[in-house]
Amino acid sequence: MPTPVPLLLVLSRETLHLNQLGLAQVLGSSLRTVQRYEARRATPAVWELHRLADAVRPHDVDLASQIDEWAPRPAASAAPATVSTVVEPTAPPVPPAPPPAPAPPPVPAGVLVDSVVCAAAEAMALSPQATRPAVLAAFARARDAGLTLDAVVAVLAPPPEAAPSKGKAGKGGASSP
Repeated sequence: MPTPVPLLLVLSRETLHLNQLGLAQVLGSSLRTVQRYEARRATPAVWELHRLADAVRPHDVDLASQIDEWAPRPAASAAPATVSTVVEPTAPPVPPAPPPAPAPPPVPAGVLVDSVVCAAAEAMALSPQATRPAVLAAFARARDAGLTLDAVVAVLAPPPEAAPSKGKAGKGGASSP
């Protein structure tokens, strides 16, 4: 029966003179993951065992072969790896991005028109019911005149306030002639 993986991890740490954090770095994982492996709460991936066997092999060939029993390599690479032939495992493919969230349903035209009527009513300090006929008449006239909403807004908007010029008031607040 092969030596249990948690024991192989501890033996490997001792052979390599590493603590759990050092072993995590060799495996390409985290300290917590190594702790789970040694506590038998998780099992290393095959590629992690390959990395471990490759790291241990220069120090203890027998221990490396015991690790290889848990993660046999394909026949082409069954020969012991040397420093020059060690190939780093490739990262697993990145999963595709999730599809974008669907667009929210369009706001019904009636709701949008009511918001326009309410804005006009608020500006005139009237109720929306009292304002609705005036807004309807204004929009109908603009449509019949061929005006766009942008043109109406541009004409109705108050002009921008002119910035005060710098030379008009002195330090004392009096203006010069």
